[in-house]
Amino acid sequence: MSLYIAYNCAIDATTGVMAGTSYSSGAKVAIQLATPSTVSVRIVEWGVSFNGTAAGAPAVCTLAQASAATTSMSAHSTSTVLPVGDNPKTSSLTMGTGSTAFGAVAITTNTTERQFAGALVGPMTQYEKQFPLGRDYVVSPSKYCQLRINTAATLTAIAYIVFEEC
Repeated sequence: MSLYIAYNCAIDATTGVMAGTSYSSGAKVAIQLATPSTVSVRIVEWGVSFNGTAAGAPAVCTLAQASAATTSMSAHSTSTVLPVGDNPKTSSLTMGTGSTAFGAVAITTNTTERQFAGALVGPMTQYEKQFPLGRDYVVSPSKYCQLRINTAATLTAIAYIVFEEC
């Protein structure tokens, strides 16, 4: 099986540094993974960190499976969904603005089928969750895995999902 990572922002081509994505208050989709009809995705790890400079209300961060895409996001591509380790294989996820994508777009239609995980994350902190020993979540074929962020104030975040195609 092949392992990949997707972020909620582009990686600068010159410096290789991520700037993160700014989230205004309200629920937004940070990362969306679209599985084709022949592939499932096993979530191995996910995380988010914020750049807040003062204590405040924590953001609600959730990982869910949805039956419909949130649109108008920045499209991921096979050059931004990156293989992890020595895996040279290109991801087989469906790429595009209404498919595998990233950004700070409000949830267009709530078609949540399963809530996988959730956390309250402070504006000056980070959260990372790994799923060892087969205690992970699997996103079904032709579905969408969404990492959602709901903030009370504007914050910049770097978020990611590590996944395995199976």
